[in-house]
Amino acid sequence: MTKKNYIIYIAFLIASFGYIFNFDSAIISSSIENLALTFKISKKNIGFLITISLFGSLAGGMLSGYLSERIGRKKTIIYSLINFIIGGIITSFSINIYFFMFGRILMGLSLGSVFLVGSIYITEVSPSESRGKNGSISQLLMPFGLIFGFFIVYLISNYVTNDLIISNSWRILFLFETLQVLIILFLFLKVPESPRWLFFKGNKSQAILNLGFFLPEKQINKVISQMEDSNNTSVPRKKITINKGLFLVLILATIFPFFRQLSGINPIIYYAPQLFKEFSIHTVTGYYQSIFMGIFQILGSFISLFFIDKWGRKVLLFIGTLGVALSLGYITYSLLLKEKNPFEIYSLYFYNFTYTFSLGTILTIYISEILPTNIRSLGVTIFTFLNYVFDIILTQIFPIIETKTSYLPFLIFFITSTFLLIFIPFIPETKGKTLEDIEKYWDNII
Repeated sequence: MTKKNYIIYIAFLIASFGYIFNFDSAIISSSIENLALTFKISKKNIGFLITISLFGSLAGGMLSGYLSERIGRKKTIIYSLINFIIGGIITSFSINIYFFMFGRILMGLSLGSVFLVGSIYITEVSPSESRGKNGSISQLLMPFGLIFGFFIVYLISNYVTNDLIISNSWRILFLFETLQVLIILFLFLKVPESPRWLFFKGNKSQAILNLGFFLPEKQINKVISQMEDSNNTSVPRKKITINKGLFLVLILATIFPFFRQLSGINPIIYYAPQLFKEFSIHTVTGYYQSIFMGIFQILGSFISLFFIDKWGRKVLLFIGTLGVALSLGYITYSLLLKEKNPFEIYSLYFYNFTYTFSLGTILTIYISEILPTNIRSLGVTIFTFLNYVFDIILTQIFPIIETKTSYLPFLIFFITSTFLLIFIPFIPETKGKTLEDIEKYWDNII
């Protein structure tokens, strides 16, 4: 396998984390009714069934940032995958709601961890000229998780007649998810540690060896030289001294998750089947239409894959956010008129398409790129922590607000996306720059 193909293989392996994340979202949102019946839970607690794993993801994101600095990116990911398998087994064979919640928290811990550290890892091992594409690949499999999850549920709902299988379908789905993670674990065992982490920890010889997995020999010395220069100029930052540039970076890591979640992506995904039932004037099931939403996510992933290193991060982020704002604006307008029409559904598809290549893919890559090596884990942890906080809050209150005033949540999402459009032109571009060049950019801000 050539080095170019190897980095693509690594990118797809990292992408499997996103696949599992969305597969998990699809099956938990589709299993709510069966879970409520199994554990005798009222509909008022449905939101809690969804968000229990998010609390785990929140804790996992915070803990993994520290662990990835202490023991490395690779070990943190491996331990997290093992923890997910344990949690998946407990969830699949839960005899009561307490076992179920414990298992889901463990699964959430792992999802939050691998998603955060995976984005750091692929950023640190990718050559600058293909870093955007590799980061986009790491997002590419996410829609397949959503599609596959909803498709399996659709098959069970429409073609399985055995009541015992139907009522326990959630156990089968979680067990199948766990088996997939087991395969990913075995594949990841042979992945090398991040060279930049090794170098930052003082293991220069191993860093050089690991760079050999990803770069031609003639580029290795150049990258090592850049890391040495960056490391020499960043000695004070080992104590994380806040200068103006670093302050601005942390501000971006803080405000972007607010804009990202307030665009409404997770509430829309979690409650997609119910939303499609409300919007649709036909009898097509919400699960079937949710599959199409995943297809538009795939199309969005290909946009970022092919154009991120050509057009840059800012252009795609602006175009995608504009599409998000327009689709949310139309949905809000339609709900105000209280008229069901197919364009509401098409707007959800278009929303998912534009969100995927902008606030979904580009923003994840961008945050990992702009953070200096010595605070990359800290910055991504802040970003992930706030991302989950807003996710949990919105997922809990969305059904409450939507039940009382159907257009209000979408109006809030529309306003937030519009504000983000004004902000995007002022952020720096990272296309074609090495991580060390980006770090120097912030150093030069006085």
